[in-house]
Amino acid sequence: MITRPKAAPPQSRSTDLYSQTQLRVQRGVAGCGGVLKGNMETPELDETLLSHLVDELNDDGKRAVSFLRSAQALIAFDDDSIPEHGSLIAYALREAMKAIPSSQNAASTGGEWKVLSREVVEAKQQLTAAADLTAEDRESALQRLFTKVDALDIFHKQDAVHQRRLIAVIVNRTGTQPLTTGDVAPITSYQKILGRLDRGLHRGIAIDAARSLWLDCVSILRQLFTPPEIRMAELDELARLQALTSQDLEKLKLLIVSPYHLHRFLGQLDHPAWLDLLVVTQLLDPPTDRQGWPMFAAVDALKKDHAPKLAGIIERIAKKSILTESASWYPARAALEIGKYGHPTLKLCLKKYPRSQAISSFAVSASEADTDTGAFIEFVASIVLNHSNWVHSQAYVKKFMDTYCLGVNQENGPKRLKILAYRISDVPEEDLSYALFVMQNASLGEYSAVQPERGILPTLLRGLACLLNNLVESCTSSDLLASISPLPDSVQERARSWVLANSRDVEIESITQELVSAIAKRDPLVDDEKLIQRVVNECPEGSYVSAWQTSLGTPPGLQELGTALSERNVNEEWRRAYRWSAFLPAQVSAPWSTAVAVISGSYGPPVKRKEPIRATFGYGRSPISSEELSAMSPQDAAQWIANWSPSNAEWLVSARELGRALESTVSSNTEEWARDPVVIASQLRHPTYIAHYLLGLAKGISAVGTEAADKIVDLIELTRTHPWPVIVLGKDDFDYDPTWRPTEHAGVSLIKALAHSNIGFGERGEYVWSVLASEVEDRSESSGIISSSVDYLETALNRPFTQALEATFSVISMEHKNGSTRAEGPRIIDSLLMLTGRDGAEARAIIAPKARFIAYVSPEWLEAIAPKLFGDEAPPTMGQTAVDLALQWGQPYEWLLENYRSSVRDSVRKGVQNSLSHYVIAMLWGVPGYTPRENISFLSGNAGDISEAGKALGLVLRGENVSDEYSDTAVEFWKLAVEEHSQELLGFGWMAEVKVISDETWNSVMLNTLSATRGKIDLPQSVAERAADQEQSTETLAILDSLVRGLEEEWDRREVATYARSSLLSATSLADTAEYRRLRTTLMERGHMD
Repeated sequence: MITRPKAAPPQSRSTDLYSQTQLRVQRGVAGCGGVLKGNMETPELDETLLSHLVDELNDDGKRAVSFLRSAQALIAFDDDSIPEHGSLIAYALREAMKAIPSSQNAASTGGEWKVLSREVVEAKQQLTAAADLTAEDRESALQRLFTKVDALDIFHKQDAVHQRRLIAVIVNRTGTQPLTTGDVAPITSYQKILGRLDRGLHRGIAIDAARSLWLDCVSILRQLFTPPEIRMAELDELARLQALTSQDLEKLKLLIVSPYHLHRFLGQLDHPAWLDLLVVTQLLDPPTDRQGWPMFAAVDALKKDHAPKLAGIIERIAKKSILTESASWYPARAALEIGKYGHPTLKLCLKKYPRSQAISSFAVSASEADTDTGAFIEFVASIVLNHSNWVHSQAYVKKFMDTYCLGVNQENGPKRLKILAYRISDVPEEDLSYALFVMQNASLGEYSAVQPERGILPTLLRGLACLLNNLVESCTSSDLLASISPLPDSVQERARSWVLANSRDVEIESITQELVSAIAKRDPLVDDEKLIQRVVNECPEGSYVSAWQTSLGTPPGLQELGTALSERNVNEEWRRAYRWSAFLPAQVSAPWSTAVAVISGSYGPPVKRKEPIRATFGYGRSPISSEELSAMSPQDAAQWIANWSPSNAEWLVSARELGRALESTVSSNTEEWARDPVVIASQLRHPTYIAHYLLGLAKGISAVGTEAADKIVDLIELTRTHPWPVIVLGKDDFDYDPTWRPTEHAGVSLIKALAHSNIGFGERGEYVWSVLASEVEDRSESSGIISSSVDYLETALNRPFTQALEATFSVISMEHKNGSTRAEGPRIIDSLLMLTGRDGAEARAIIAPKARFIAYVSPEWLEAIAPKLFGDEAPPTMGQTAVDLALQWGQPYEWLLENYRSSVRDSVRKGVQNSLSHYVIAMLWGVPGYTPRENISFLSGNAGDISEAGKALGLVLRGENVSDEYSDTAVEFWKLAVEEHSQELLGFGWMAEVKVISDETWNSVMLNTLSATRGKIDLPQSVAERAADQEQSTETLAILDSLVRGLEEEWDRREVATYARSSLLSATSLADTAEYRRLRTTLMERGHMD
């Protein structure tokens, strides 16, 4: 029996895992007879390991343990009379080893195998059937058969079923894929053992060979299933060793199954000796499957005290993994953590992948963290400031520029300036032209990027300005001019002008020569003014006037210039001279004075400074605020509005915005504005303002008494006569209303508001009904929302005739409350029920969701119109459309659910919004035809509907004020789903918030749900929270364990693990249960608990 050794002295290594798994000394088996053969003893099974197998694998674990015990007993016998002794041992071991991956049957590919094999059979049948067809058809059938056979062959080659299941075992246990590199490949080892067992069983195997297989089986089982507390203790002990040998490395490999085991080991290191041993293996290589890199744990553990040595290891890893950008990311990120010692690795990775935003960002961050490493910063600059490398991302280059400019001096400044000049020269000419155009003739030294920025260039120019300002006092002008020489001409001329204007050592001759060249070739810059002034102050007039006049060139004749101006074709030389005339002394520009005057007639006088172009944003404005209108009386405010007229001088000031200000004023003081509505409208006159006036009254109508009702309806009637001509108040109907139609729409909104607030219409009710009837009959106008969407309510709410229909229902409601329902309302609604097409659908979008209201007003009315609204008498497709809309927008209504069940089911089948909620509510209410069994049967016909029903059920039952009477029905439905449709249970995670189901019942059904889904569920954090908030039991622990093992999203898994850890710590009374031990293993294997 392999037992865990007692603690040994630190220098002894004979009782650890490696020594045990190499044990070849037999001790015998208690209770087993027979004489042991030779001097090769049988290692005993470790009871802790066997118990752990049962905890992890349940019944499959028990089966595995049973066959392991049988194999051990058979090995112990030395009886030559036992036939096929070795084969019997091999059989027992094979059954034990196959029982372990069998625990993950749900993860197997049996279904895929059946599909592929069936497709091969079908393809063969088609080929047989094609025997009498054309050669082309036979060739096609043969090709199809080959394709299906190839697919089956690929399936075989990808991974054996046992291998896939075994990987699933490890993933379930540790949360990650098992390691497959650095000679640590437990899955491969397991597969090889299974292969040897199969061959031994089929071909026969000697007893000694069987005993050898026994040792290998025990070894691999210990590697895979050693309890985590034992594994972690042995890893920690190994981490403390310093005088290392290759044997220690082999011991480590036997303890590592998952990346976390390696991560744990590396995180316990207090010296880098182990890294020298590991770096030559593949164990420290970056992952290829986006999993975490265990080496980061070593970086965290060793960077403080062993940074130089650690940096060397990371650089070796980088050189090994440099072939791919994704692999280089890991050592580059690690190098960032160890400061200046990591710079060689960052340079290596950045040079190989200059366009990698991630690696570039690491290099930038490293530069910011250590600004004293000038050579490294300059190398980074040469890469990350390159336009082609950073064309799509600017964030890090902006941060880096501050670092790059920080701490420049006479020694490093010129070099950095030249690097930046080269990087600016990489920028496309188009971007350069745009940036300089925006700058106009502003000084480069004062450059600040304007919004919106365009590409990387604004950051580079900002850096150039910063460096020049920082270096001008400490560096000579010649050094600065040499450093900026790589700049493109258009930028260099600005930089030269600034340097010559601000450097103290510039000779006057250099300035004079610069100006002679500049006047002849380019437009003047702000910095040129300083240069000109210095020449004028220090030089005799004769030394520069003639030379500068020559550079300006000969002015054109008046006829030639006039013709060019009339044709808008003034050549660039003339424009340049015109602009320089603002800077040059009068005696220099005298020959051009007449030409400049003529050009100024078209372009204005020349100016010295052109301000940089900046984007300007604006929004519509009223010429007077709502607050200012409120300070006036309604009559004075109305008169002010009527007297105002738009002006081109007021940008974005419009009648529309004035109307909105009026609307806000009216809604905030409606009582005063409603006293003489006709008088107010007569002052406003324009339909734009009257429409907003009506809308303001509608918004604040609740403040108005019933005595104002007649006057308000009088105003509505007046506006519908179009009493005043429409004056143009803008460019289009965005600025103002060119017709009275929007005012009529506003009147309908006011009618609805009067009804909704129960103010009524005084003695004008009959007129109001005539308005509504007229508006409903006029369906010539389309919706304000132009869309091909089938969301008919959205378009109906923005269409005049259906807005009037909405108002009709408001008036019916008011009349019903007051006990005097008129016939006009039902008549209007009845008249719409035979409409077809979009008109019919939009009318039903208003009517159908109000079926419950119609029955409230008059059950007989609903019964009378139901066949035409929902049933067989409706126009084609309109009945089903009405049911769809009633379910989508209306409240659940038992009458509709019971009488139109087939239509409701059709809505559910089509996925109509909210229909599934109505469907499960019908089940909870006990509506005939909606029992849990009937609902499950129906929903099973459409993939995913049962899961969605679980979500819908959870949503309708969550909250505090839900009746307990629904609990039994909900649980019955849930249980049926678990028992019969285990592939459609994710949505039942929403049942976590259903309080009417007792914790005891919820725990049981949720655990069965998670067992079927292997821990995957919607709202996993809510499920974990409910399980954790209870008094802990074996079921709650099992729920949490299933969640942690099954979840794939790291955020969910971490949050759920927090709940699980808290629950485990509070459940010490359950420490002897398998559920407690299993959850503890789960958390320890994932690093959530020590």
